[in-house]
Amino acid sequence: EVCVGLGTPPRSYRWEKEGMSVSAEGTSDWELSRLRRQCKVMEGERRAYSKEVHQRINKQLEEIQSLEGVRDKLQVQIRVAQSQVKRLRDSERLENTGHLLKCRVRVQAEVKELQEQTRALDKQVGWDSWPCRVRAV
Repeated sequence: EVCVGLGTPPRSYRWEKEGMSVSAEGTSDWELSRLRRQCKVMEGERRAYSKEVHQRINKQLEEIQSLEGVRDKLQVQIRVAQSQVKRLRDSERLENTGHLLKCRVRVQAEVKELQEQTRALDKQVGWDSWPCRVRAV
């Protein structure tokens, strides 16, 4: 019990004020009783407040745990999405590289064909037999 006895004044004490006489014993008993009731009420309020605070704290801790779980799931989804984006970029780069390689092969084939045509024309014109090849630029 939080409320402790407050002590009692001497039983024979009497208080007189403005013509009224009250026994100290009756007044102090009444005051002590009032203070004890007030103390009990305050103790009950303190317990209720403490319980409410603990409940609120527990609820907030549960909410924090829930939010941490949501955050973890979102981080996993973000990593998966980033991985998918990377795969798509890699796929596009691979496709572009493949296209560029095909173009390169085609261009090299065209260059080779043009070189062969140039050699064939050089033979027809007779450029290949000249000691010093002079060509117009």
